[in-house]
Amino acid sequence: MLFNSVEFLYFLPLIVFLFYVLRPNFRIYLLIAASFYFYMSWNPLYLLLMLTTTFTNFFAGILISRFFSKIHRKIILFGSLIINFGLLFYFKYSNFIIENLNTLFIKFKIEHQPIEFLDIILPIGISFYTFHTISYTLDVYKNKIQPERNVFTFVLYVSFFPLLVAGPIERFSALMPQFKEKAILSRENFSIGLRMILYGFFLKMVVADNLSILVDQSYANISSTSSINLLLTLFLYSFQIYCDFNGYTTIALGIAKLFNINLTQNFKTPYFSQSLTTFWRKWHITLTTWFRDYIYYPLGGNRTTLTKWILSTLLVFFVSGFWHGANWTFVLWGVLNGMIIIIEKLTGFDKRSKSLFINILKGGSVFLVVSCLWVLFRSPSIEVATLFFENLFHNFQLTSELPSIETVVILLIFICFDFLTRHSNFGTWLHDKSIYIRWGIYFLLGFLIMSQSGTDMQPFIYFQF
Repeated sequence: MLFNSVEFLYFLPLIVFLFYVLRPNFRIYLLIAASFYFYMSWNPLYLLLMLTTTFTNFFAGILISRFFSKIHRKIILFGSLIINFGLLFYFKYSNFIIENLNTLFIKFKIEHQPIEFLDIILPIGISFYTFHTISYTLDVYKNKIQPERNVFTFVLYVSFFPLLVAGPIERFSALMPQFKEKAILSRENFSIGLRMILYGFFLKMVVADNLSILVDQSYANISSTSSINLLLTLFLYSFQIYCDFNGYTTIALGIAKLFNINLTQNFKTPYFSQSLTTFWRKWHITLTTWFRDYIYYPLGGNRTTLTKWILSTLLVFFVSGFWHGANWTFVLWGVLNGMIIIIEKLTGFDKRSKSLFINILKGGSVFLVVSCLWVLFRSPSIEVATLFFENLFHNFQLTSELPSIETVVILLIFICFDFLTRHSNFGTWLHDKSIYIRWGIYFLLGFLIMSQSGTDMQPFIYFQF
């Protein structure tokens, strides 16, 4: 469901209204209350877990700033990291570790009592708000920022509801000053924000949800699906996951804009990239830059030996894959991305050509590679992914069923918008257009949302991370 329940969005106009009529001191309390209500709609216990992470890093930041001894600062930092990663690993990876231990015991014929799985439900957004808080503590430790001493503003930084469950992963230095600025009621902010929300609903409810029906059908019956349909599924899932995740972040950016808050743009038309290196600069930008700043650069970045650079790149993408989920499919997906980027760098493929024709060929090949890698991301196991590729080249004898004309038209409309907004975002791109173009697009998107929304409300894909 959208933001867990569409009902929450019914309260959004009231929250925005109160935000601008209340005194400045009460605005933070209003947003915290809205965030808590939003998060508790899943499970009240999730709120306690989030607050544990929040207060751990809040007090860690203050303590680090009070100690001048390097050893004391490190002890506090490591203590904070152990708590943060400990909670993340317990809730996200405990059963994954148990499953693999049981498998190893069986493989090596070690007599043992099978370890029982833990009754754990993965808290929504734990990977995102954990990275929020870790980046804050690390920045305080490196003296990049001063620690926040107002507990309410720090709680808001972690829990701000538009980005709470699926990002973008904002830095304290970028987001916190905006909470403390004077909130100015702006017609431009409302116009851009509402456009972003409308476009986000189109991406999710019209494009992603319709494509998910076709993709799910193929994955449910891989052995009886023709090679042509599997090939289409390969590409359709690329658009599904892009529109699903980008739809969420576009809605988040739009809602934040209503409160005079500018969040980081998380996608910049990644499928128009001419290399996988460029793709990762445009896909899930805030996560990519997080890994760059807190893992890749500390390991030496580009300014190191070739061997160390290769190992650092592989490590970053291994962690990226593991961050996405407790499954070997995600790990393999991450490592393969890293290996391809290394090959690109060594061969010079990542450099843009002066020839438009060659750049088009490179763009097509990158989209094909990314789509093939998404099979690992979508498959519940490596065996299913292997079965997918095996049948992709063996099921030619089966009859194929092409997508409906409505699906093709919807996809073409999305591709056109994605191309037109490649240098901006939908909200600002439409801002300078004539009133006829603006309202024509509003009616088009509104009509498609009402008439072509997927029959079932599908949860956002990245809610599982």
